[in-house]
Amino acid sequence: MSPATPFPVSLESWACAVCGADDSRPYREKMYAIGEVRFDLVRCSRCGLVYANPRPDGPTLGRMYDDPEYYTRGYNLGVEEQNYFERKDELLAQYDGEVAVLENETGGRGSLLELGSAGGFFIEAARRRGWKVQGIELSPPAARYSIEELGLPVFEGLLEEAPLEPGSFDVVVADNVLEHTTDPAGVLRRLCDLLRPGGHALIVVPTYVNSPYFRISLGLGSLVPRRLLGPKLLALLKLDEEEARGYPYHILEFNRPTLLRLARGAGLEVLRADRSVPYPAHLFKEPRPTLRQRLLRGAFRGLNAGMRAKLLPGARLRLLGRKSGG
Repeated sequence: MSPATPFPVSLESWACAVCGADDSRPYREKMYAIGEVRFDLVRCSRCGLVYANPRPDGPTLGRMYDDPEYYTRGYNLGVEEQNYFERKDELLAQYDGEVAVLENETGGRGSLLELGSAGGFFIEAARRRGWKVQGIELSPPAARYSIEELGLPVFEGLLEEAPLEPGSFDVVVADNVLEHTTDPAGVLRRLCDLLRPGGHALIVVPTYVNSPYFRISLGLGSLVPRRLLGPKLLALLKLDEEEARGYPYHILEFNRPTLLRLARGAGLEVLRADRSVPYPAHLFKEPRPTLRQRLLRGAFRGLNAGMRAKLLPGARLRLLGRKSGG
């Protein structure tokens, strides 16, 4: 029996958020659910964007992100098993390295805005390295944590409501944000407007669901080696046999062409678009891996190497763009 719907759910239909066409075909039925309400994925016949249609309306999206389990299960969609806030030290160390890479790519430190700053760990890592930082976070618990626990300047609310001056940042970051939005083109245009001429935008999105890997796996059906993959990896890869796989947090599923189209449409020169695959925590954090886990680790490392060498499509895309001028 399906679980009871935990809160009121309203739906709305929409056209493709990248090209505007109202011309789609079924992609994956019953991909997500809120209680008894199911959500299908469709794929735009014109540009290839995959999206939930109908989608949750604005108030329903707000209720989804108020779920206290979001930062344990929804935030990483199965890649990590530990609650986001409990990973503070690990994430600060990880983000220190990522900010160092960003400094190399953009020419040094300056002012940085992160959209979807969550608990503030990325901008805290940047601040410790000498950046002037600002966050924007819609989730009240996450915004409060970053303000009260870390003392960070974070605006709680929507990007379009934030009282920020155009041209006031050297770098803007949206890491795993666009797939949650209803107007990704508008979000990127606003972020680009907040950049100074010559400033940089870092955009990261998951691309696995809109990739050949997912489509081939669906086509294989019962031929997928379920015993080798195991239940946790099957759930992460969205190949488990359950009717639905959690709330529709990702209402958009990009691929490389759709993300590049949005970035260029917002006024960004694309400098690089790097492909990779996230490593599942239950495989890579196990201190005593089994033979099966070692084999799967090798498979993920091989895929990641092929993606970074641009020999294989990515399961995640990291785009660095630059605003003209400056």
